[in-house]
Amino acid sequence: MGYAIKDLPKDELPREKALKYGFDALSDAELLAILLRTGTKKVNAKELAIQILKEMNSLKGLQNSRISKLASIKGVGKVKAITILAALELGKRFQKDNFIKEIKIRETADVYCNFKNELEEESQEKFMALFLNNQNIVLGSKIMFMGSSSQSFVEPKEIFKEAMLYNATRLIVLHNHPSGNPTPSKQDYLITDQIKEAGLLLNIHLLDHLIIGKKNYYSLYEYIKGGIT
Repeated sequence: MGYAIKDLPKDELPREKALKYGFDALSDAELLAILLRTGTKKVNAKELAIQILKEMNSLKGLQNSRISKLASIKGVGKVKAITILAALELGKRFQKDNFIKEIKIRETADVYCNFKNELEEESQEKFMALFLNNQNIVLGSKIMFMGSSSQSFVEPKEIFKEAMLYNATRLIVLHNHPSGNPTPSKQDYLITDQIKEAGLLLNIHLLDHLIIGKKNYYSLYEYIKGGIT
């Protein structure tokens, strides 16, 4: 049986503090402790939360963690790891939904500035799509695929199925290179061609394909303008 939050002095109970003062009054560790509910035989939930944040370096590090890595911390396990990461994902989606309505793409730099945080620090390759209207206003975004960049990794039909749900007429895609080097590979060009070709059939115009590195990016805008090879 783990050392639970209830074992803390009453004035330090995260739930009690939240009820009395609101969630803003809680530290990151206290918020995390509420999700954990219990600790281990040696540490309570709040102390375990502090250990997790220390091991993950920050909340951002925690958010980018995989279930298996988080679950491997003593006292966490798969159920708590899933609970924590699901809560962080909800917060991330809420923030995105409220922020994305303000985004209008005027140039390539707008894409990078607004969406680099989704991909820049990821240790796994992720492929993201932005769905736009005729005024280049972003209607929605979604991480479509994860893995390594290959023909089987990216399926254009899945991207355009999502685009049609938004009634999008324009599309921008991004993916990261975990190595930090944004130089496009042969496969990157091939995937770009496949997406552009599929878009022509559906009348959904591919505007750009950004490759995100570490603090930099590469735009395939000029390549796309030049046509399919």
